[in-house]
Amino acid sequence: MIGNKGYLYVGFFLFPILGLTVATAETDDSALGTKESAKYLLLIQPRNLSTGVFVLMPGARETTYTAAYRGTIGPRNYTRAEFRKAFPGGWKEFFERGKKVASDHLKTLKPKYIRNSKKVIEYAIIQSDHPLTATTVVVDEFRELFKETLGDQLLIVIPNRFTVYVFPKLASTIGDYQKRLMDLFRDAVYPASSEVFELTKEGFRGFASIRDQ
Repeated sequence: MIGNKGYLYVGFFLFPILGLTVATAETDDSALGTKESAKYLLLIQPRNLSTGVFVLMPGARETTYTAAYRGTIGPRNYTRAEFRKAFPGGWKEFFERGKKVASDHLKTLKPKYIRNSKKVIEYAIIQSDHPLTATTVVVDEFRELFKETLGDQLLIVIPNRFTVYVFPKLASTIGDYQKRLMDLFRDAVYPASSEVFELTKEGFRGFASIRDQ
């Protein structure tokens, strides 16, 4: 059963964890955009897989934003030294630029709506082979994209880097899909989050979990 876990807002705190950067996605260079935008890959991934420079997402316990850039075979996490050199303005500078790149990617995506036997929309899916697909949930235009079809209060699950599930918060059937969503997270080569996020006019924050209760 999916329920509110009483998550608290934790803000954007850097975690100075040392480690080797690793290639994190198998995607061709064209999918990562221009050379300039490839410097600002704001990735979403589990906290236990995050290295280099990262922060917890608002209200989340297990999910982070990670600062990355395009490497020769896919995204690579910035080391702390690389990050300080590239972004003298710190995390805020990188985050705003990363959101802009994710916003540009959102414009290329088209949601697929899933209906029940009564032809009522139950949820939407966004998918692509771009590693910033999951990150589109944080851009300002994301909520507006679903406002007319799913309402202005949304529940969002990001099981892997390339897939986003969007449910209406009111009369949601998200609990019916808990096992499927958790399986997608566990089986992912590049998992993103096992948490449920809430998106309303008040903002984006952690809400619950899809892990077995």
